[in-house]
Amino acid sequence: MPAHAFVDESIRNGYLLSAAVVPVAELSIARGKLRELCKPGQRRLHMKDENDSRRREILSTLTGLDLQVYLCRASLAGRPVRAGRDECLRALVPALLEHDVSRLVIESCNQDRRDNQVIQPMAGAFVAAGRFAWVHAKPSTEPLLWAADATAWAVGRGGDWRRRVREIIRFTADLA
Repeated sequence: MPAHAFVDESIRNGYLLSAAVVPVAELSIARGKLRELCKPGQRRLHMKDENDSRRREILSTLTGLDLQVYLCRASLAGRPVRAGRDECLRALVPALLEHDVSRLVIESCNQDRRDNQVIQPMAGAFVAAGRFAWVHAKPSTEPLLWAADATAWAVGRGGDWRRRVREIIRFTADLA
């Protein structure tokens, strides 16, 4: 079943890239449920800004959605963050392509151009065949980026937080 993936990062115990993968038929439902979690005046959800009660509510909502999470973690020991990001993208993109992801949305930051340079060689044939596209987006414009943020936060935090999202994690790559 065709799906879209939404990617965000967390830097805790290494570099963690999280992709929330949502079937195309479920995109509007998932976006709506996440938007409902925003409080008046809140433009987006961001786990670092929420209290524990809200974090539990957000994670509970995520596990009730039709989504799966793909995770890649790279060590940063003695390496720049960018090296970890590149390594994670190189592991994540092929895994997503294997599982019928046709669109990848990555949270926009000051690394967009370098992301494009890393993704293009892996995705070129799929793009040429019209089977894959990727874009960078601001989290205030794409609620499903919040799902990637929340799962990256929970996994990075560990303990009970990680347990709360365990059932939606489909793929994990721990890179050297």
